[in-house]
Amino acid sequence: MSKSSSPSRAPSVSGSEQSLGARSKLQTLAIETLLSTTLSSVASAPPRLPVAKNKEPLSLPTTTRNFRGFVQKSGPIFYFQDAVEATLMWDDWPWTAMWMAIWALVALHPYLLLCAPSAILSIILIRTHQARFPVGQPAAVSQANAAGDDDVPLSPSRPPPGAKQPAVEASGLLTPSPAQSLRHAMEKPTSTGEGAVRPPLVPNPPHEGTIKYYENLRDIQNMMKMVTDGYDAAAPMVPYLNWSSYRRTLLLLQASLVATALLFFLGPYLPIRPVLLLAGEGAFIANHPWLQPAVSGITKRLSDEKTAGRTPLGRELRRMEARSRALRAKLRIWIEEDGLDDVVWQKGWKDVEMFENERYVSPDSPGAAAGTAGWSAHNLTFGERKPFTKGADGWSAEELEVAGFSLDISRQVAMALEPGWAWVEGDDWRIDWVGVWSGVGVDEDGYVYTDADWQSPAGYPYGHKDHPAYPPVLPSAPGSESAIASDDEEDGDGEVGLTGAEVRRAKAETRRRRWLRRAIWVGQQQ
Repeated sequence: MSKSSSPSRAPSVSGSEQSLGARSKLQTLAIETLLSTTLSSVASAPPRLPVAKNKEPLSLPTTTRNFRGFVQKSGPIFYFQDAVEATLMWDDWPWTAMWMAIWALVALHPYLLLCAPSAILSIILIRTHQARFPVGQPAAVSQANAAGDDDVPLSPSRPPPGAKQPAVEASGLLTPSPAQSLRHAMEKPTSTGEGAVRPPLVPNPPHEGTIKYYENLRDIQNMMKMVTDGYDAAAPMVPYLNWSSYRRTLLLLQASLVATALLFFLGPYLPIRPVLLLAGEGAFIANHPWLQPAVSGITKRLSDEKTAGRTPLGRELRRMEARSRALRAKLRIWIEEDGLDDVVWQKGWKDVEMFENERYVSPDSPGAAAGTAGWSAHNLTFGERKPFTKGADGWSAEELEVAGFSLDISRQVAMALEPGWAWVEGDDWRIDWVGVWSGVGVDEDGYVYTDADWQSPAGYPYGHKDHPAYPPVLPSAPGSESAIASDDEEDGDGEVGLTGAEVRRAKAETRRRRWLRRAIWVGQQQ
C-alpha cells in the first residue's frame, strides 16, 4: 500500500508580492515562448528565395531598431503619396491642370520620359537653391545700393539721413527693383546678390516624441490598412486561379491564351499614344469634385425614367436592360455548355422545365399569415396551381409532386423523366434568365408577373412601389372599350392602352419563373 506524498508549502509572502512575482514570471515565460517558437519556425521553414540565406535572422532588438528607423525616415514616401493624392483630388486646380498638360505631352511624345530623371534633378537643385539663397535682399544691402555704396556689410544698419525707409517683408528680405538687380549683375557678376545665406539643407529625421514622428507613425498605420484592404479585395479572385473549379479556371486560361495571341499580332497596330492620353486624363477627370454629383444626378434621373417607364426614354431603358440581361444569360449558358462532357454532346441532351409559382399578400392584409407576407408559394389559394408545376399554365395534367411541400429547388426534388432519359451528372436546376417563353421578358430574378388571375404578364411587378403602375400589354375582352395597345402606343395619360380606372385596378399579385435542368439521352431500356 503506497503512501501519497504531500507537496511542500511555499514560504509565506504577502499577497501583492506574490501576484507581482507570478505576473512577472508569466510575462517572461510568454515572451521566451513566443521568441523560441518564432525562431524555430523561421529556422525550419524552407527558403523562399536563393538569397534567403543572406538575410539577417529574426531578432526582437533588430526588429525594434529597424522599425524605429523606418518611422523616422519614411517621411519622403508619404510626402510623395500626399502630393499624388492632392494632385488627383484637385486640391489645387492650377497644379492639377499643369500636370494634366504635362501628361498630355508625355503621352503624345513618350520619348520625353527620357528627360524625367534630369528634370527631377533640376527641380530638386532649384528648390534647394531657393531654400539656401532666399529671393530678396536684406534691408541694409537694399538701402546701400540705393545710396550708391556697394561695400555694405550684411549686418543690418540704419538708413542714411533723408533716405526713404523701404518696406520690409515679413521674412526680413526686400525684393530688389529690376534696375538694382541689373546694376548688381553688371558690376558684380560673380555675386548672387541674394542676401543672407542660409545653411544647406541636410537630412533631419524626426526624433521620437515629436509631432512629425507621430505623423509618420500614423501614415504607416494607414498604409498597413491599405495593404490589408488591397489583399482582401484581391482574395475573391483566388478561386478563379487555383483550379478549385476546373471548368472555370480552364476557361480563364483559354481566354488568356487567345488574348495573348491577339495582342501579339495586333499590338503594333493599336494607337498606344491616344490610349495613354485618354487613360491618364480620364484618371484626373474621374476624381474631379464636380463629376461625382453630376454622374449621381444623371444616374438617378435615368433610374427614375426606367422605373416609371412612361416616357419613350424610360421604355427604351427597360428594353436595353432586358437585352443586356438576356445577353449575359446566353453567355452563361454558352460557358456551361462548353464545360459539358464529350459524351453528353455525343448522345445529345434536352432541357427539362419546371415552373415555380408564387402569390403576393400585402403585410397589411388581415389574412396574411406569419412569415408569409409578400411573395411566397404559401400564399397560393386552395384549388389553384401548385408551387411547382410542369406546365407554364400551371394546369398541366402531369404535375410535379414535391415531398413535404418543400419549396427549396436546390434539394433535387424527385421528378420522373421519360423512358430513355437521365439527368446529366453534375448538372443542377438553374433559373431561366432569358424568359423567351413569357413573351414580355423577365426581371433580374427571372420572374414574370401577372394579375390575380394569372393574366396580363409583365417583366416587372406593376402596381408596386418603384415600378410602373401598368403592364406593357393588357388583354381586353371582346367588345371592350380598352383595346390592346402595343409598346409604342400611349394614351393621353402616358399609360399604354389603359384608362385611368384600369391603371388604378392593375396590380401584379402573382408571379412565376422557369427552372431548367439538362437530361441526357441514354437509349431505350430493355
